[in-house]
Amino acid sequence: MKKGPLSNEEKQFVTDNASQFDSIEDLADKMDRSVGLLQKFIDTLTPKGEDISPLFAGNKERGVTVMTEAASMASDKNKEEREEASPDRFKQFIHKIKE
Repeated sequence: MKKGPLSNEEKQFVTDNASQFDSIEDLADKMDRSVGLLQKFIDTLTPKGEDISPLFAGNKERGVTVMTEAASMASDKNKEEREEASPDRFKQFIHKIKE
């Protein structure tokens, strides 16, 4: 079994062909990689939250983009579903006054 991070070619292969395999185990056997490594990479491919980019109003001719009320509400909803962005190594130094 290969060790180390996935190469760009392997990432592209997983992106293009992941749906063709019945399970991650079959894909891991084909690539001679660990199931955990491939699972981590596949998890990064799935989007977290709803795509709100179509909800913005804009004028490409003038280079203007405006957040609409619907985009603002969808953004707030996505923030609630997201996990905290601070790495674990910094959490011991962060103190929140209000939750």
